Amino acid sequence: MLDISCKLTLNKNMKQSEEAIPTYEEYTKDMPLVDQIKFYYDVDLKDFFPDGWMADPWEIVAQVAVNPNWLNEFNKEFKEYLQEREYIQ
Repeated sequence: MLDISCKLTLNKNMKQSEEAIPTYEEYTKDMPLVDQIKFYYDVDLKDFFPDGWMADPWEIVAQVAVNPNWLNEFNKEFKEYLQEREYIQ
């Protein structure tokens, strides 16, 4: 069992590490939408296009832009993706 001083130190260290992780807004404030899309779809696209990008990311944006809710849905999914991988709080 951990003694009380170890528990306090552990809690303090956990709080400090949580403070070092940015929020979604901080993480994405200077990240263009194209870079967010590349980051989010990178693994899938590398599998689909092993030799690199075969499509302009703006074409992807144009294809999904027909859905008026797409951007809101993407932001929600991208935020969850970043949280799951502990890039953000």
